[in-house]
Amino acid sequence: MSLHENFGSGNADANPDLKPNDMVTTPRHIAKQMIDFYNSSLPPGTTILDPCRGDGAFYDQYYDWCMKDWCEITEGRDFFDWPYKVDWIITNPPYSIFPQFLEKCFEVADNVALLIPLAKLVSSLKRINMVMDYGGIVSMRIIGASKCGFPFGFPAAAIHMKRGYDGNTLIEMWPED
Repeated sequence: MSLHENFGSGNADANPDLKPNDMVTTPRHIAKQMIDFYNSSLPPGTTILDPCRGDGAFYDQYYDWCMKDWCEITEGRDFFDWPYKVDWIITNPPYSIFPQFLEKCFEVADNVALLIPLAKLVSSLKRINMVMDYGGIVSMRIIGASKCGFPFGFPAAAIHMKRGYDGNTLIEMWPED
């Protein structure tokens, strides 16, 4: 399945045109804070992918010691065509195809850290089971959506999921600037 086939509505009848709610740029300082939170888990040589690079808020700020790559549908690099395994994905995903996007993340990465509406991950039992089958949630850092520039009022969170993880989950509020 190509990401472009479903981009914008999350179903097989999708219009391939991009939807405004899927192109929300993460403020650079929020992306940097998120990356810095995972700093101790990103040793030299870590492979990291931004599957929806956009304007580079995440990708441009990944550490120089990481081996980084990107996908961006508007530039002809479709994440759903990505064939390689990586250590990490850290990004703000498109919401209209979130279940398919999450599944692809779990296929290619050992660690997945997404900046998403908190409810997006727990809105279906199928999605919760997908996370638990993958491993589990390492941490949730909760932040007001408006601080991320998101056009909704729900709380958002940086959620780190790890393949094979069976430890405790850290839940905390995002530190104030």
